[in-house]
Amino acid sequence: MKITKSTGASMIKYFHNQVLLKTEKLLVSYLVPQARRNMAVDTRSVKEYARELYAAVSRKMGITEPKPFNASSGWLQRFKMRNKITNINIGGEEASADRAAAREFPPFLREIMEEGQYTDDQVFNMDESGLFWKKLPSKIFVVKNASKIRGRKMQKERITVLFTTNASGTCKLKLSVIHTAHKQHTYKNMDMTKLNVHWLTARKAWMFSTLSLSWFDDCFVPDVKKFCEQQNVPFKILLLLDNAPGHSPLLLDCHPNVKVVFLPPNTTSILQPMDQELICNVKAAFSTKKFQLLNDYTNTREELRNLSDTATDSKSEKDEDQHLAEQKILLKQFWRIFNIKKAVDFLVEAWDQLSVATVRHAWRHVLQGIPGVRQSQSVTGEVQTVTVAVDLAREAAQSVTAARFSETTNDDILEVIRDPDVTTDEMVDDNDVSEEAGGASSQEEHRLSHSNVRGAIECVEKIKLLLSDDHDTNRYEIVTTQLLQTMEPYFKVYHDNINTSRQQSITEFFARNPPQPAQASDSDRGRDSEDDFEGFVREAMTSVDDSDGDSPEGQ
Repeated sequence: MKITKSTGASMIKYFHNQVLLKTEKLLVSYLVPQARRNMAVDTRSVKEYARELYAAVSRKMGITEPKPFNASSGWLQRFKMRNKITNINIGGEEASADRAAAREFPPFLREIMEEGQYTDDQVFNMDESGLFWKKLPSKIFVVKNASKIRGRKMQKERITVLFTTNASGTCKLKLSVIHTAHKQHTYKNMDMTKLNVHWLTARKAWMFSTLSLSWFDDCFVPDVKKFCEQQNVPFKILLLLDNAPGHSPLLLDCHPNVKVVFLPPNTTSILQPMDQELICNVKAAFSTKKFQLLNDYTNTREELRNLSDTATDSKSEKDEDQHLAEQKILLKQFWRIFNIKKAVDFLVEAWDQLSVATVRHAWRHVLQGIPGVRQSQSVTGEVQTVTVAVDLAREAAQSVTAARFSETTNDDILEVIRDPDVTTDEMVDDNDVSEEAGGASSQEEHRLSHSNVRGAIECVEKIKLLLSDDHDTNRYEIVTTQLLQTMEPYFKVYHDNINTSRQQSITEFFARNPPQPAQASDSDRGRDSEDDFEGFVREAMTSVDDSDGDSPEGQ
């Protein structure tokens, strides 16, 4: 560069747009959960969300005039290729295709049930749903000031709950809860295998394919087998699942007595029984119990009663102070007692309250066209509608004596029980909190070792070998090519590890660590020189061995 500088050559440097890099990272974290739920998003909404994210990140980073970003089609195409995003659709024909598939599935299911002679007691459906178990309506003061106390993201404390029931409504299996911790401190002295729910763990409290296999083997099969023995029903089960990526295709032949059938894509809102008001009913009943606990606690607190009495004489000057003090007491003391154990207990109670009639009513779409004899089976209890359950939750919320709870509406309750769309500002804040919470210790804990990468690459080679006998060579080539493209980032990690941890050559070692001349008298020079050289060789060999111990085998 010094030579060419005088000739007028210029040095070119490329500076990446840090705002755009952060925006793309957040956009990926938004699209991945959509893909997990097998939900397609259209191009226009992705572009609009990307522009909103870009503006939010700019504000967060204190950049008043960021570089222009239009979220063009070319950028979107490159973004999809870089991050392997496949659930962005351009067209809008999915709705009509979903309804057509929903019309065709019930006759197909009826044939399976008649051929296998399955009764309603033997047909099950499982679906999972996320639950923000500490969430309150957004208009409430305690929500707006939640960031001022410890645990500032308690509104976002999320678990995934697995609901399973049969078509007759006679068997509601024990709930399964997916949490990020193997054992919460509220269960400190309890055996996790003897809880009122099945306790599962995942890093982000989401269902994934391996966990679905564990749930099937350790939770579903034992519980259903026990039910069949108690009711004298043959252990021959038909399990309906949606085709979410979190449900492993290996479930199809996991057990000889359990036949798994996947619903058509994007038909869960129409066909899946658990989505037909059952999960909403349970969540609304859970919210009712949560608001009742909040009401009972605030009404019995001596601090709040005294605070109310002392404020009556000077409302004009101390109304605002009273309001703030009351909400602080409410927030700190209620969240202290409302822990995950209490939330799980409320969930179990709400699940047990579901009537048989409500469960049977939820199966009406997927079982349409069944024989009339089976339709006329008597059921007990009344059908519990979501409207009634939401009304009960609203009344429980309005009974809370704290400020603004009396203004709660049905829309506020639906906001609590449904998974909301995360705003761009919330996503930026959540990402900052997760990075702060992770820190160096978290990164060290989840560090990807060289042996794990090597094992994954060996698995890929085994997959290619197992599929090599496929008579359809075109199919084999497509699958293996996509597999190798998917693993390409890890191939790079593997090669980088080899290059950084390779053994030093002896010439490199001598070049970096030249031997020092011995400092000794003339009489001892010969003997000490030999000793120094032997010590130097031992040090060199030790350094080489240490470097080789960190290097991959065969290097």
